[in-house]
Amino acid sequence: MTTICKADYYYGALLSALVNGGLAPALFEKENDSRQIYTVTTNKTSYIIYTKYHTTPSGSKDFTWSFSFSDNEIEEIINIHQENQEKTLIFAFICGQKQLSDYNQIIAIVYWNEFVACVDIDKKQFRGTPRLSVRAVKGSPRLRIYGSKRADILDGKDNTIKIERNRLREL
Repeated sequence: MTTICKADYYYGALLSALVNGGLAPALFEKENDSRQIYTVTTNKTSYIIYTKYHTTPSGSKDFTWSFSFSDNEIEEIINIHQENQEKTLIFAFICGQKQLSDYNQIIAIVYWNEFVACVDIDKKQFRGTPRLSVRAVKGSPRLRIYGSKRADILDGKDNTIKIERNRLREL
């Protein structure tokens, strides 16, 4: 009998969204439950999707999920990006909550240039653990991303990168 892990529910949400959108993802690599890597080919291009999930957001009105990356994960991401130039590396951050409902579960699709704008993979401006945060502002059609390299507020102004909530449909 197969055991179903908590991670299967969250990665399953991404797979369901991809399949319902007409795509056929394949598991690229699995070493542990902290992340999954999939390959997907669309009529536009081929992607490698580096996926992580988090189920404990902060905030009560606007939710924020923070995704940390170990040194090994950063090294893995850099290697995947360098060794797979024929495929586009993107990130899928599955933002959930322990109490599931339709309105508080999102999948943030982040492109490489946005990821490196938020996470200092070269550790030149290193401030603590490499991290990317996703904020869902209630009523906004866009998500806000920032991280250990990019502050969310700079000089009293919003410094986040704003991304569309429904990017998964763009693949």
